[in-house]
Amino acid sequence: MRFLLILIFITCCNLFIAHAQPSFSFIPFKDDSLQLDIFKKNVKEKYLQDSASLMGENRKYTLKIFRDRFNYINEMFAGKEFIYNAETNAYLMSLVNEILKTNPVLQKQGTRYLFSRAYWPNAFSTGEGTIVFNIGLFKKLDNESQAAFVLCHELSHLYLKHSNNAIDHYINTLYSKDFQTKLKEIKKQAYEKNKELDKLEKGIVFSGRRHGREHEAEADSMALLFMKNTGFNVRESLTCLALLDSIDKDNYNTEQGLPLLFNFPEYTFQNKWIKKEGAFFGVSAENKITGKEEDSLKTHPDCKIRIAILTPSIEKLKDNAAKTFAVNVKEFNNLKQQFEFEIINYCYKSNRVSRCLYEAMQLYNKYPDNAYITTMIGKSLNLMYSNQKNHTLNKIVSLPSPMGEKNYNTLLEFIQKISLRDIGAISYFFLKQYESKFTGDKEFAATFNQSRINIKSN
Repeated sequence: MRFLLILIFITCCNLFIAHAQPSFSFIPFKDDSLQLDIFKKNVKEKYLQDSASLMGENRKYTLKIFRDRFNYINEMFAGKEFIYNAETNAYLMSLVNEILKTNPVLQKQGTRYLFSRAYWPNAFSTGEGTIVFNIGLFKKLDNESQAAFVLCHELSHLYLKHSNNAIDHYINTLYSKDFQTKLKEIKKQAYEKNKELDKLEKGIVFSGRRHGREHEAEADSMALLFMKNTGFNVRESLTCLALLDSIDKDNYNTEQGLPLLFNFPEYTFQNKWIKKEGAFFGVSAENKITGKEEDSLKTHPDCKIRIAILTPSIEKLKDNAAKTFAVNVKEFNNLKQQFEFEIINYCYKSNRVSRCLYEAMQLYNKYPDNAYITTMIGKSLNLMYSNQKNHTLNKIVSLPSPMGEKNYNTLLEFIQKISLRDIGAISYFFLKQYESKFTGDKEFAATFNQSRINIKSN
């Protein structure tokens, strides 16, 4: 009987260990500033080279777009958005090299590859030779083959010169004789001038947008040709596109999460803080967007169409020894976990504090006893308190938007409704629950002490 009880105890312990979320001690990435400076220098050299090669009567207009593109990348460097350290970028290059070694045509592109700390799920080719992979996308992928498809897709955009061709198309349309003639005719009109200008502008935007969407399908097809030469599983391109189709939908229910997180015996959560009141910022039910418009607002529109186009080509391919993981499954999963925390850290440091709180609240469900996550929730609330007190809350908190994420909007509405006293109390009583648990954590102690000062000053 004693042996049986011991066996049951050991089994229960093993089951608990198997299902419990392991603790994670987050240490932010320390970037290699020298290497980032080299990347920055290379980007500038390419910009100067591309600018010098421009010819034709519309050269000055193209040059302006090239300059804007260069400034945009420069701003990413200045904002410390790019990640570069030996371990992280070595892994990224391992994925890239699996693609390059079997696709010689891509080896002469001179492409730069960088992870971005951006939270939104995207990757893009800037068109001048830089491919950016947001960690907000990487952390949501299921395997390396999906990551490889993303890289192949962006390499295809670069290889097919989609960005520069789109710029040429836009410039040649905008400054064509036909367009300029129409523009002059509208300016001479006595009535409905703005309406006609708006229609003309929409015509350019629609044309350029349609052209871009055709490029997406073309890049998918080219990506498949590149990917089938590798050791990655090409069928994961379809699972990747399916994931991208719903990637903007978050599963975190803020309306339920807020009362669970911020309800305390000493300070009860008020339902009025999350109660919906009439039309949302003037947007009535009659003005709701259509399904087509909703798809167009996605980070990755037309994914269902792209899947349909790509599927027949994939079905023709024979099954081979390709694997979903061809580099290092452990490193892939480690980076996904690190990126979850890195996003929160970056959002806080870049003053996207409402987004930081939102991301931290979601991770709190996954890591309820993690000192870093708990502290970041408190730090976000404390910073909101000080900014609210100084009437500068809008500098760190976004406003709700009819086009924004539903659950994030709920948090933003909550922040707008709670008072200065509420913010101070919520931070204090939330952190107070962990006072004894995180005694040795200096960052937690400092954050809790600040919340104590805030609540006493009310």
